[in-house]
Amino acid sequence: MTIATTGSWTQLAFGALLLAYVAPSNAPAQTVELKVSHYVPPAHTIHKELTRWADELAQKSGGRLKLTIFPSGQMGPLPRQFDLARTGVADISFLIHGGLPGRFPLTEVAHLPYAFNRTVNGESKALNIADASAIMTSLSPMLEKEHEGTKILYLLASPTVGLHMHKKSVREPKDLAGLRIRHNGSITAALISAWGGSPVAMPPSELADAMDKGTLDGMMFNFEAALAFQLARSVRSVAPLNATAATFGLVMNKAKYDSLPDDLRRLIDETTGIEAARRVGAQFDQAEALGRKYLVENKVEILDPTRQEAEVFQRLAVPVAESLLNAMGEKNAGAKDFQAALKAKVAKGTP
Repeated sequence: MTIATTGSWTQLAFGALLLAYVAPSNAPAQTVELKVSHYVPPAHTIHKELTRWADELAQKSGGRLKLTIFPSGQMGPLPRQFDLARTGVADISFLIHGGLPGRFPLTEVAHLPYAFNRTVNGESKALNIADASAIMTSLSPMLEKEHEGTKILYLLASPTVGLHMHKKSVREPKDLAGLRIRHNGSITAALISAWGGSPVAMPPSELADAMDKGTLDGMMFNFEAALAFQLARSVRSVAPLNATAATFGLVMNKAKYDSLPDDLRRLIDETTGIEAARRVGAQFDQAEALGRKYLVENKVEILDPTRQEAEVFQRLAVPVAESLLNAMGEKNAGAKDFQAALKAKVAKGTP
């Protein structure tokens, strides 16, 4: 039997320590794959943005961060998008808050009539989507609790919702009397009722058929979505009232976010947040212009309201907003605080 000398044992021990130290640096870097879910078609602005973001993250991470995107509700329908991320079925999801009425009571304060309007030269004007989205994202710390289980990457607000009508044109509230109008949430439904219409809940994918069959007379929608869902054949006219906002969120499962290596987590942080919301919001503004052009080219009449016509709709909305805010305050003590914070930022037009 050979007995090692003290020097031999020392050399062996040193060699083992050296190997233990060197081995990790030679191991391949960890690759993380994230599943991203949303409910809109591939032609939609947000799908194009998420695809671009995936390319950016892959490039900046040296291929270590890979996003796989599942569009058109492949992982679940519109109402399930938030829970897909909250439960970790998806790692990231894009949701519309109006698809889950009552689930996000503070966020819904931003849906109140004309919440994103500020007075410019004595006239009430809605903010563009870029500024409204930056403001909403700046307020996301106040909304973390109702998005529990996820990290808010950014929020979008589109205060460009108008009346898209199948046959009858609308220039004043009385034109809506007895008409069935699709809404995008309980607040928009209350607004339609105040104007004399009958609110109807219906997913975007069913709107064209419903209007063509005459079971729906119109919808509260924006130009960009009309283009994404190819609705020109079903719409005769649009009254762009900018009376209420739709809000959206890009959220990530919190446990998954926390589990990322530090450098990949920083990369997520650096490519999301307020400035990302402003940039993506600007893309939505561009898409709104393209959607409007698409409708005009398809012979849809755009009935931009005069100042006097807009004020009639706004006056009828005032008691609706006050009543809804009071009801929200009874259920959630933070509603009026959030409304005050939002109102102050909107008045400045910037976060």
